[in-house]
Amino acid sequence: MSCRLLNLRVFLSPVVRVCAFVFLIQLPVPSQGQVPVSATSIPANNVYPIDLPTALRLANAQNLDIQIARERLKEAKANHESAVELFFPWVAPGAVYRRHENRIQDVVGNIIDADKQSYTVGGALTAQMDLGDAVYKSLAAKKLVNAADHALESQRQDSTLAAAQGYYDLAKAKAIVEVVKEALSISQDYQKQLHDAVGAGIAFKGDELRVQTQTERYQTALRQALEQQRVAAARLAQVLHLDSAVELVPQDTDLVPLTLVETNAPLDSLVQQALRLRPELKQSQALVSAAHDARNGAVYGPLIPSVGAQAFGGGLGGGACLISAVFAQAKRAWKPPD
Repeated sequence: MSCRLLNLRVFLSPVVRVCAFVFLIQLPVPSQGQVPVSATSIPANNVYPIDLPTALRLANAQNLDIQIARERLKEAKANHESAVELFFPWVAPGAVYRRHENRIQDVVGNIIDADKQSYTVGGALTAQMDLGDAVYKSLAAKKLVNAADHALESQRQDSTLAAAQGYYDLAKAKAIVEVVKEALSISQDYQKQLHDAVGAGIAFKGDELRVQTQTERYQTALRQALEQQRVAAARLAQVLHLDSAVELVPQDTDLVPLTLVETNAPLDSLVQQALRLRPELKQSQALVSAAHDARNGAVYGPLIPSVGAQAFGGGLGGGACLISAVFAQAKRAWKPPD
């Protein structure tokens, strides 16, 4: 009888005992009003498995911050094209109408009465090049394009990092759920064996009650682990901009560590690599360079002379104002009655 009781008490392995001790420290003791929840009480509707490559693809495809950064890059490119266009002439249509009444001086110097009009219709080819303004604006706009490009790359890397962290948080929560399920199953089996042993009179009732309390704590731990899994799934869906009703579950059950850098690399080389490759630093350097070009344009741009030329092509028309002449003749011909 004593041997059988000993076998029942050492049923749990040392690993399970350590896991149970950790969860008992982290989780509160359940109250009497709590109802045990099994693992099958969570509905399986709208459950979609996901792996790490899929999460990374969705992070770069549907991220609003990346789309905003991409539009800012297009805006910077458009501003650079506008700055480059300052070097080229432009064609503009035009029409001019002139009219003169009463006295005017002719080419000889005499003062005469003249009523005339003229009009000109055609197109003008104008080239007005402010060299200083055009050069420095084009340089600054080019640096802003580089800054926007680095900002897009930075946002893409941040979105990839957030998706990877969210996926691993979800995988970790799923692994914790599996551990708690296994611990609960072992504790339930142990409780059943102790219940049979108490009925046979070979075990104490206190041992059965102690294992029953431990089983209830595992049930509470399972509920909390499932809640943490749902929270991690909701956060990952938010990062990936998916429907909030979708519940994501990790497709990979084994957590395999990833090697991002060599562990035996010296710290100085890693710091230099980070300073050389981080897009945020490249963006800041491009913005500083653009600010220097804008400053040089404001200081030295007005000192550079401007070049301008204009060519006009069209027709010239007009002549004496016939309507004014008719009214003048009618005025001289009409006499008021005596």
